Amino acid sequence: MTKQEFRKEKLALRNEIPLSQKQIFDKELTKRILSLPEYNNAKRVLLFASVGSEVSTYEILECARLNKNVYFPKCKDGEKMEFYRVNEQNELKNGMYNIPEPTGNTQKYENSNDNDLIIVPALAVGRDFSRLGYGKGYYDRFLKDFKGISVCPVYPAFLFGSVPNEQFDIPLNIIITPNEIIRR
Repeated sequence: MTKQEFRKEKLALRNEIPLSQKQIFDKELTKRILSLPEYNNAKRVLLFASVGSEVSTYEILECARLNKNVYFPKCKDGEKMEFYRVNEQNELKNGMYNIPEPTGNTQKYENSNDNDLIIVPALAVGRDFSRLGYGKGYYDRFLKDFKGISVCPVYPAFLFGSVPNEQFDIPLNIIITPNEIIRR
């Protein structure tokens, strides 16, 4: 199976998760993320704006905004991604690929450090810390220079021994499912 076929199959499978089950998974994933020492030590948290059947990140925003600086990505120039500070979900408006992005001229995220935490989206992940994204490479390009901790929440059916990846794909630091936390 090619990487594209694997990606298409996993997206279709994720889209079939009943909403009631998705909500249960999302609550447990949020609870696990908020309990991480790496989350508690972080002063800056980078989130993705979840859409469709993706793991929801909005409850994390609601908790993190109380005592952390929270940033969301904005796609630039067709292949670059920059993060901007967001305090409320209503500060996000549909942008490139119909993904919610920060609006206005908010504070830009710069100078990553060891205590920063980024929550990374994925269609599937491997126990070898490989990640299968959506195929555009935005997160791999960003993670290449990111000094903090990368965390990827996934539903149980999307955790494998390994997923198709290439030499430019950046391995994750932590994988979280509703049942376990896996550290590199």
